[in-house]
Amino acid sequence: MAAVTMQEVAELAGVSAKTVSRVINNEPRVKPDTRKRVQKVIDELNFRPNKYAQSLAADRSLLLGLLYDNPSPAYITGLQEGVLSVCNHAGYGLVIHPCHQQRGLLLEGVQKLLSSSRLDGLVLTPPLTENRELRAFLEASKTPYVLISPLVSEHQGDSVSTDDVTAAKLMVQHLVDLGHRRIGFIFGARQRSGSEMRFQGYLQGLRENNIEVDQSLCKEGDFTFESGETAAFDLLRADNPPTAIFASNDYMAAGVIKAAYQLRISVPYQLSVCGFDDNPIACYLTPNLTTVRHPVAALAQNAAQLLIGQLTKSQADRPLLDMSSELVIRESTARIED
Repeated sequence: MAAVTMQEVAELAGVSAKTVSRVINNEPRVKPDTRKRVQKVIDELNFRPNKYAQSLAADRSLLLGLLYDNPSPAYITGLQEGVLSVCNHAGYGLVIHPCHQQRGLLLEGVQKLLSSSRLDGLVLTPPLTENRELRAFLEASKTPYVLISPLVSEHQGDSVSTDDVTAAKLMVQHLVDLGHRRIGFIFGARQRSGSEMRFQGYLQGLRENNIEVDQSLCKEGDFTFESGETAAFDLLRADNPPTAIFASNDYMAAGVIKAAYQLRISVPYQLSVCGFDDNPIACYLTPNLTTVRHPVAALAQNAAQLLIGQLTKSQADRPLLDMSSELVIRESTARIED
């Protein structure tokens, strides 16, 4: 059976081929009833547009790029799922590209990617969102982009983020309500926006409960399991150790639980432990981890919608999804023993 053509769809819908193209590409300037009629014909004929011809007609590649520099597999998976769900709906392909800021070849790699793939636009994730040189290059080359969770306040373009400060403050309040006053905190990589915002929430949570900040209870990590374990040993071997430890992500919290086990410290009865993100590992741990559910996929979906809106000069075709974080209380936190 011969493949259905765009012209056939146009004739059955009583519109021009250009109008069909606009519907397929989610472009503006199509009346809602016309869009609905064209989409009905597309669905009935099971029409699948030729992506190469479609990109030529639109003078775009119909490809988006997702750039990341993050060691968390669960975070990257959530980002990919979120962006892909929007790309599939809007008829775009996705190129997923890992970057390595510390190797000094970031700009060169992005330039090669843009020239070889003809990407229409980029979604940038932390810590790439903080790279001013990268943002300046994209603006100079007129490459559309959207930032996820940027820390930079001077950025005037499209971005999406969650309120990590409030979420971290809620976690501190949970620990205080359980009677904890000596609450340790483990940073993630300090150059990443999430780490700084979660620390600010930790500080605000202490101050609102009239708890003096003790810098000896704050240790450096880098969002990895190993760094959480190392920081936990430092905290728990101190002369006056904390009764609770709040790690900036779940992988470091898992490291804390392992360190406590090795030191024969019972979680949660002698030490409460909590994390951030609600990665799958949170439910694999014993005890299950109290954490903050971070809406990674929703962030990525909203970023992709904003980017496609830039490219098509239209608003997102669906309402932006809820990006609020949620406190998830499980077994790793408990009232402090007298």
